[in-house]
Order: sequence, then C-alpha cells, then structure tokens
Amino acid sequence: MLTITTGTSSQLQSHVDGELAAYRHKVFVEHLGWDLPVAEHGLERDQFDRPDTLYVVAQDEQGRICGCARLLPTTQDYLLGSVFPHLLGGQTPACSPEIWELSRYSTQAVDAEAPSREAARERFRVLLRAVVHAAAEMGAARLITFSFLGVERLARGFGLHIHRAGAPQTVDGKSVVAFWIELDQQTFDALEPLAA
Repeated sequence: MLTITTGTSSQLQSHVDGELAAYRHKVFVEHLGWDLPVAEHGLERDQFDRPDTLYVVAQDEQGRICGCARLLPTTQDYLLGSVFPHLLGGQTPACSPEIWELSRYSTQAVDAEAPSREAARERFRVLLRAVVHAAAEMGAARLITFSFLGVERLARGFGLHIHRAGAPQTVDGKSVVAFWIELDQQTFDALEPLAA
C-alpha cells in the first residue's frame, strides 16, 4: 500500500523534502545517468524546484520514497519550454493556466527490493492517478511532458487520452518523446483502481 503526499516544498514535511532530493539523485543521476547541472551532495534539485512547484510523492509501507512527480505551471519557466523546446516539433511552448508540465516522474525502487512487474505497473498507475487529480485541482485541463518511449507506451496501454507533441528524438543517447495528457474522463477512468 502506497502513501501519497502532495504539496509544495513548504507544505511537505522537511524530512520528506530532503529525502525527495536524495531519491531523485539516486534515480536520475545514479541509475539513469542523466548529466544534471545541480546534483551536489547526493541531492538533485534544479531551477524549476521553486516555491510554486507542486510535488507528488509516493512512500511504501516503511515510509521510503518509491515514486515522485513534479508539476509546474506553464505560465512560468518550465523544463520542456525552457530547456527542451525542440522536442515540441516547432510548436510554441505552452503558456496557459490550464496547462501544467509533468516532469521528474519516477516509480523506481531504490532502497528496497524491486517490485514485481505487476506491482510496478500498479505503482505507476497509483502515482499517475494522484498526479492527474492534483493537476486538475490546480485548474489544469492538460499536462505536457516528455519521457522515454516505454513510459509513453505504458501510459497509452492504460488507456489514457494522450497524443504526441512532436516526433521522438534522441537526448543523451536515449529516445524520448514529448506528449500531451488530456485530463478528461477517458484519462480519469483509465486510472481508476483495478476491480478486486
């Protein structure tokens, strides 16, 4: 059973904020090998971790972080619009209170035994459900994100209403794609808990 916490850095408990930065370092820097500019002392934060940034954090039964997501309003600087606009296939980066960016999404286990494939899929679904509900509560009608092709396939496989914002491109030797997630009934229904 996962515990989901949503809030800005000032709303998260101080130990969760620090543990989140350490978790992100383990996942994105150590495991995935991303060359991130701010990764000092085993913590990963960047210029998009601001007071208005909304975090969604998943913790396992032992209280260890096992998933995270970052939501940013596109009315201010955000990762895709500022650093990777070329992934949008020539489209102007979004700037609307109804469009939020999803970034730093992970359900990677780092401090415990990796879950089974089915448990990992369900963890992905539970965290993404919390993300879309949190974004909708902030007034979002759509999310813009980019990720590995496998993440896009998984989201599409769940039945989310998604479509590409640009063609797949190579970033740091890996294929990534920018895509939209529509926060409509199709997406909410696709993320509902599985029937027992």
